[in-house]
Amino acid sequence: MRAILHLKHWQIFSLLMLIMLIGNIDLKGMDQLTMAFSTTGIILYLMVLLMYGHALYTYLPKHISFNYNLFLISSFVYAVAISTITILYNTDNFHQTAFYILPFVLAAAALLYAISFPARILRSLELNRKVQFGEYTMLVLSIIFWPFCIWFIQPRINKIVAEHPLAFESISN
Repeated sequence: MRAILHLKHWQIFSLLMLIMLIGNIDLKGMDQLTMAFSTTGIILYLMVLLMYGHALYTYLPKHISFNYNLFLISSFVYAVAISTITILYNTDNFHQTAFYILPFVLAAAALLYAISFPARILRSLELNRKVQFGEYTMLVLSIIFWPFCIWFIQPRINKIVAEHPLAFESISN
């Protein structure tokens, strides 16, 4: 998973564009398959966030700690909520009730945490201390507007990886 940290910005951009292409495949008359591609694109996007969050987490110094389990749980909740939304909206007898809104709320909250976790870690690694919300807000917005902002984020990640080449190996041993 940490291989994603060593990629160049154009490689990550190409990967994200491929994920967006998969997520936007629209086959006329094949609604089930189109929804499967859409859900696959969303899940692959989430996997990129998971890879960044996991790989950057291994570079954190011992004096900085974040709730990694909450990150994993929120990512799982997001994946389940998106799958639930896909199933619920694939029926012809849809009625607007609070039950149908719940997956949207869960998905939004889980996605926000899944996006903010790698942003917090990246900013904490740059400043070598635990950061407050205002210090990583722009990174969160940059991740929301992927794949275009990856041109600015990935060089920062490459710099951190270059400065801490043995951080992952010391943790795994």
